[in-house]
This record gives sequence, structure tokens and C-alpha cells, in this order.
Amino acid sequence: MITTTFPHGNADQSSSQSLHSVAEFPVAWFQATPAFLILRPAARFLSDWVHATPAGIALRALFH
Repeated sequence: MITTTFPHGNADQSSSQSLHSVAEFPVAWFQATPAFLILRPAARFLSDWVHATPAGIALRALFH
């Protein structure tokens, strides 16, 4: 059995929720593309590489 509940509130909440859905659409669409599968490991590699450089090590030392 499926039950549906609707939140009580004013029109501001419903417009805010619809704007939130609109803002999430490009992110969800991008995550569904093959480019996301390629860019995620590439970004992780570049992040690890930057952290391993002398400048990255010095910056991490300054912030800790």
C-alpha cells in the first residue's frame, strides 16, 4: 500500500522546493553522463598529485 503525504505550508515553501529541484537537475544529469565517470578519477588523480608536490605539502603544513 502506498500512502502519499503532502507537507503543510505556504506557497513560499513550494516555490523553494521547485527551485531546489531545478537546481539539482544539472548535477543529476551530469552525474549520469560518461564524462562524470572519466572526470571523477582524473580529478582525484590531480588532487593527489597536487598534494604530493612540495607546494601542496607546504600548504597543508601551514593549515594544520
